[in-house]
Amino acid sequence: MSAALRFDNIGKVFPGVRALDGISFDVRAGEVHGLMGENGAGKSTLLKILGGEYQPDTGSVLIDGQPVHFANAAASIAAGIAVIHQELQYVPDLTVAENLLLGRLPNAFGWVRKGDAKRFVRERLAAMGVDLDPDARLGRLSIAQRQMVEICKALMRNARVIALDEPTSSLSHRETEVLFKLVDDLRAQGRALIYISHRMDEIYRLCDACTIFRDGRKIASHESLGDVPRDRL
Repeated sequence: MSAALRFDNIGKVFPGVRALDGISFDVRAGEVHGLMGENGAGKSTLLKILGGEYQPDTGSVLIDGQPVHFANAAASIAAGIAVIHQELQYVPDLTVAENLLLGRLPNAFGWVRKGDAKRFVRERLAAMGVDLDPDARLGRLSIAQRQMVEICKALMRNARVIALDEPTSSLSHRETEVLFKLVDDLRAQGRALIYISHRMDEIYRLCDACTIFRDGRKIASHESLGDVPRDRL
């Protein structure tokens, strides 16, 4: 598998804090790459760099071997990146369909063709195995359902690299299993995924490789997690 995403010597400093120091690792196409470390280790900062919210002070992000610079979140999205944070971003008073098509209407379908838009959204949700009413208002959905909407939004933008930050932290067991199946499907489609979790069972269930942070530094990286005993993580 080729490296769809590479972090090369990434550094980030905030006043009085070195948040990231020389971070380098690859995420391959068709791979789920686990990212572990205590709170404050730098994991979320790295995702914010990937998502264009922060810019690195040193180092480069490479997509398919080419250096990229994301001046803002829109540039990251345009490059095929989707970062799904714990704090989901959505408009609660809009419907599922309207949230998914936000920024694409009226150019995508036109307001006079809402039936076409809802049919399109229903087909996309069904393809993901997600049973949601396109007319349901997002503010009335569960956290798990809102999360599925965010992932579907990423797929509708044809994201090739998807990063998930502690996605199961508020999910039930059944909802977690639905998410796991979706992650497995995304890997089978050849997408590159970063999966942040503190839960060892999830890392071993989902991830092919794993990188561990401590105090803004990479302390270990395992390209084949299946060969690593749990007591070594």
